[in-house]
Amino acid sequence: MAKRTIPPEPRSAQEKSSSTRQLKVRKGHYDYQLIRHPRRPYAPLPVPWVQIKGYWLDKAGFSVGTGIKVTVSQGKIVLEAE
Repeated sequence: MAKRTIPPEPRSAQEKSSSTRQLKVRKGHYDYQLIRHPRRPYAPLPVPWVQIKGYWLDKAGFSVGTGIKVTVSQGKIVLEAE
């Protein structure tokens, strides 16, 4: 299958002008366990994760290979291109 070389046009006028995106925190698991106990079976704990991708990232200054500074506070994550 051929790879897409031209980004598709946005699906609606709202996407063209909107600077807000709706994401959802998902449940994932780490693929390893730090400490194994012989009498306790391995039960991975859920880990929250967020996936961010799209051509809008490039338009916002986050092209492939760009460093990102992440600032975290209660209920807020700020991503800044470096």
